[in-house]
Parts: sequence; C-alpha cells; structure tokens
Amino acid sequence: MRIYLKLVSALIKGVEPSAKEKKRNRIFYYVMSIIAIFGIMLPMAFFVGVILFSMTTALESFGTQDNAIELFLHLIAVFSFIFGMNVIFSVFYFSGDIESLLPLPLRPYQIIGSKFTAALISESVMEFIVIIAAFAGYIIGGGLPFYSWVIAVFGMLTLPIVPLIYCGIICMLVMYFTRFVRNKDTVNKITGVFTFLVVVGMVIMLSKSGFDSNALIKAASESENGLLGVMNCIFPHIQFLVLSMHENTLPDLLIYIAINAAAIFIFMLTAQAVYFPSVVGIGQGGVSGKRSGEKTISAMKMRPAWITYMKKEFRLLVRTPAYFTNCFMINLMCPVGVIIAIVIQENTDFMGGFVYGIHSGDEESVLFFMLGVTALSVLVTAVNCIASAGFTREGKHFAFIKYIPLSYMTQINVKALVSIIISGTGVLASVIIACIWLNVGIKYIIFSCMLSILAVAFASYFGIFMDSVNPKLIWDDELNALRGNYNIFFNMALAMVSEGIICTGSWFLYKYTAIGAIRLIILLFTVFMVLAALSYLLCRYRATKNIDSLSG
Repeated sequence: MRIYLKLVSALIKGVEPSAKEKKRNRIFYYVMSIIAIFGIMLPMAFFVGVILFSMTTALESFGTQDNAIELFLHLIAVFSFIFGMNVIFSVFYFSGDIESLLPLPLRPYQIIGSKFTAALISESVMEFIVIIAAFAGYIIGGGLPFYSWVIAVFGMLTLPIVPLIYCGIICMLVMYFTRFVRNKDTVNKITGVFTFLVVVGMVIMLSKSGFDSNALIKAASESENGLLGVMNCIFPHIQFLVLSMHENTLPDLLIYIAINAAAIFIFMLTAQAVYFPSVVGIGQGGVSGKRSGEKTISAMKMRPAWITYMKKEFRLLVRTPAYFTNCFMINLMCPVGVIIAIVIQENTDFMGGFVYGIHSGDEESVLFFMLGVTALSVLVTAVNCIASAGFTREGKHFAFIKYIPLSYMTQINVKALVSIIISGTGVLASVIIACIWLNVGIKYIIFSCMLSILAVAFASYFGIFMDSVNPKLIWDDELNALRGNYNIFFNMALAMVSEGIICTGSWFLYKYTAIGAIRLIILLFTVFMVLAALSYLLCRYRATKNIDSLSG
C-alpha cells in the first residue's frame, strides 16, 4: 500500500504543473482559480442540479423519479468511457514514465493500479462536481433524508471506476492481441475517430426523440428491454446505488460495493496477466517513409518566414493526433451540431417562437440571435484551445521560438491567425447555415459573420496572452500538454464570464432602456472591436515580455 500511494502521488505530480511553473505568477494562478470556480464550476453545478431537481419533481407523480438520476448517471458513465479511452491508452502505454517504471521491482498490477488511480483522480475532478450536483438536485427534489447525502458523496467518488475499468481492460487486451497499434499516433487516430462517431451518433439518436425528457424516461422504463434495461446490463452498479439512496437498503449498497470490487479484481488480474507482454515494443511513432536528398532540396522554396512558421503551426495541429482530436475536431463538430439542432426544430418545433420572431423581423429575436453568434464564436475558440495552448505546444522546444529570425510579435500574430482561420471556419460555417435556414437576409448574414470574426479574433489573442503568462512547458506526451495546462481551463472560465457579462448587459439594456436592438448590435460591434484591440495590445506589450522572461 505504501508503494502504491507513493506511485499515485508521483504520477499525479507528473501531470500537474511543475514547482517552477507554479512559482511563476503565483498570484495570477490563485486569481484565475477563483474565476474558474465561479465562472465554470459553480454555474455548471447549479445548472445540472436545477435540471435534475425539475425532472425528479416532475416524475414523482408517476412514481418514476429514480429514472431521472439513473439515466443521467448512465449518460455520465457513457461519456467517461468514451473520453477515457484515449486517456487510458496514453497513461498506460505512451507516457514518459514507462521506461522508468518497468525496470523497477514492481508487479504489473502495482503499476497499473497506481496509473489507473492517478488517471481517475486527474480526469474526474469536473465529473465529480457534475455528479454531486446531480445527486443534490435528486435528493432535494425527492425529499430524501440525510443519509442519502452520505451515500451520494461515496457514489460521487466511486461511480467513474467501472467505466474507466472497461477502458483499461479493452486497452490492455487490444495491445496484447494486436500489433498494428504499437505507437501512440495510431492509437490516437483510432480513438479520435471512435469518439467523434460515437458522440455524433448519440446526438443523432437523442435528436430523434426530440430531447423530450419525460417521453424518453417513460419509454426507457416501459420494459426491461428498454433503454434503462440495456444500460443497467452495461453498468449494473448504477441502479443499486440509486436504490440504496432512495430506499435506504443496505443490501443494495453492499451489492454496489461488491460490483466495484469485482470489477477492480478482474481488472488487476488482467493487468497481471497481459500488461508486461503488451507493453513490450511500444514506440512513440514517427514519420513514415524516406525522402532522398535530391527530392528534399528540390522541394525547398524561398518563402517569407512567417508563412513557413504558419505551415509549421498548421501541420503540428493536423498531424498530431492528440491536437487534431482535442483542438481541431471541435470545429468540425460545430456545424454538425447546428444541423442537428435544425433537424430537431423541424421535428419538435422547440424553437418555434424564436424562429417566428426572426421571420417576422422581431428586434428581440434578432438581438438574441446576434448574442448567440458572439457566444458561439468566443466559446468555441476558447474550448478548442488552439490559442490558449499556443506556447505550451512548444514544450521542450520552447527555446526554438527565441532564436528563429522572427520577432515574438510576428510569431504571436501567426499563432493567432491560425486560431482565427481554424476556429473562424467552423464558426462561420455554423453561422451561415443558421442564417440561411432562418432566412435572415443578406444584411444580417454579413453582420453576423463580421461580428463572429471579431469575437474569434478577441478570443484568439486573449488565449495566446493567457498561455504566455504561465505556459506548461514540461510534458512528455501531447495529451498531457493539454490535460495539465491550467491556462486552457482559466481561459475558458474568463471567456464564459466575459460573454455572460456582455450578453446579460445587452439584454438588460434592451429591456430597461430605450436603446433599440439595431443600436445594441452596433454597440456589440464596438465592444468586440475594442476587446480585440485590447487583447492584441496585451499580446504586443505583455505577452512578448512574458515570452522573453521564460527560460524554457
């Protein structure tokens, strides 16, 4: 146990920012943590809690109030499995500590057990918050007694174990029985495509139900072969956890614990049997094929330095599977999400009032649409972290940016331009699709696109500034570069807070002043022009100094 705890502690520290990185700008780190808590964590927890409270109270009269929390926990387990696959592959097989751990007198189950625990803790912090918020809504909505809170805390900490164990067993068996996935690039490509297809498939399936929660829950509970019946076969522990909370039955809680214990036991047996053979021959990937010297020389052309630097940035994002999956793919999914929303609207008319308002020229609906355009533009740019991980991606090659014949500001402009092109393409495609479907007219299409580009430019330059303050330069895997970079999380929090202030302020101005929607849209243009200019100046006068002060 002592060895296990030491390994877990060491592995978690390997993902966290180093002591040197934490020491830099300590005040900035604390301030951003507070903003992240109040800008992301608490609003998200409140939103989830309200949804579960509403669903629980609405279904209480039907006697099926447990189905709401049960379906939600199954959804959490599914997403834990989907997004945990790539993480588990990376942690088990492609992390930089493999070469250090294998020669040590450690058994396979000790290595895997510590790696699994470290991954569970590192990856499930946000998930813990969502789960406890859902439990809170369910307990308050159902009027459950105090002991349910104790079980809820225990369930919050243990619920993600089974989905991640599924990931771990699948990963080890795949690596043991196959030879075509012996490097991380191949694995990341496979898991990235798998994640994309599953998420899109789930959204399409839900869209066919119209996202009608009451109908979905009733259909799920009609028979043992319904949705809940199927999900309870895949994740059997969840139903017993919910039963133990609602009915105060100790046997159900013991069954829940026994299922988790049995899953851990099987997982450890699998690790002991197949981990060492499966980890042999693991490579870090590389460039396939060779080019002759003559071909290489003939392919060289004289280009402006900034164009070459831009090609380098594009290639890094597209050719690195971890970056392509986490930074690039969300921009491809954005238009897909808009199309799915349109399909849902056609089937359910859930946005009927808004669509009618747009078609009738209602100023309030037009203003709401413009605010939605700015929110989508800022949040997508922040979430894809192309800008907010711009310097972090350099890693151990950070010194490279100090010695190439390009000024710091030119490099910042190139990184921002790459973010604007990639983020803007996905967002503009989404905005144009929505505009054409809503038939808003060419004037508003132009206004929407211009406003979207300004919002993307603001978010891109500000994200680069955030990453320049305290980039994570010590990492051994591209996925860890994103997972351990708190600047991404802080930037998302600031993006949500700033967009929330802008949207709320605009709405209040429209409701409680004589300012019309058209004037407010012009004001939005002015605001985002000022924000884009300020973020550019932050990069010009502060980010360049931050870069110069970093030793890499």
